[in-house]
Amino acid sequence: MSTAPAYNEPYRFSAGMLALAMHLAFFAMLYFGVRWQSRPPESFTVEMWDNLPNAEAVSELEPLPPPKMEPIPPPKVVPPVLPPVKADIEVRDKKSKKPDLKDKQSKKDAKKEAKARQEAELRELEAYSERIRKNEQVRVQAEQERVRAEVSAATKVQVERYQDMIRNKIRRKMKMVADVPANAEAIFKITLLPDGMLMENPVLVKSSGFPAYDDAAARAILSAEPLPVPTDESLQKMFRELKLSIRP
Repeated sequence: MSTAPAYNEPYRFSAGMLALAMHLAFFAMLYFGVRWQSRPPESFTVEMWDNLPNAEAVSELEPLPPPKMEPIPPPKVVPPVLPPVKADIEVRDKKSKKPDLKDKQSKKDAKKEAKARQEAELRELEAYSERIRKNEQVRVQAEQERVRAEVSAATKVQVERYQDMIRNKIRRKMKMVADVPANAEAIFKITLLPDGMLMENPVLVKSSGFPAYDDAAARAILSAEPLPVPTDESLQKMFRELKLSIRP
């Protein structure tokens, strides 16, 4: 027979409930204690060596190289891509195009002005050249007229001088005719050679009204040859044919 004391059932039930409550409290403390820790504790392993290496073996081991630290590349900063504002771009384009159009128009206007100015200068130069040409033409014509007038005057003087010499020589050869008025005039046409000799007999162009005087004048012309004529060739042709007026 067992000698252990006997316990009543009510005490066993209370003791069991108490033990259960203590276990629940213990598990709650473990649970919340683990949750309250910020990080789990670092674990380490301890390795037990039965036979330690000798000192010579330890000294023969080469030291390990220091770990190579790779530089950490800085993070790439990617700027945010903003969508272009279409309206601003169009405005800028328009503004940038306007000066180009103005410049083109200005250059075009400048070319037109330069061309118009060049044409005006050319017209002015042509007008000036035309005035110079006309003035020169007028001057040349005036000079020619002056020279001709001078030559004509000199020629006229020479012609009149030789004509007077011819008349005087004929008058000296003429026989006086009675009853002839002082205003009587007989005009003859004569043709002379360069030496002053007559090519043919004198031709009566206008009678004095007195036949005797006309005949006396014709005989005097023939008696006066060779008539005095100029030696200048330009004057000799003027004495090729002469009209002589013979007066008493």
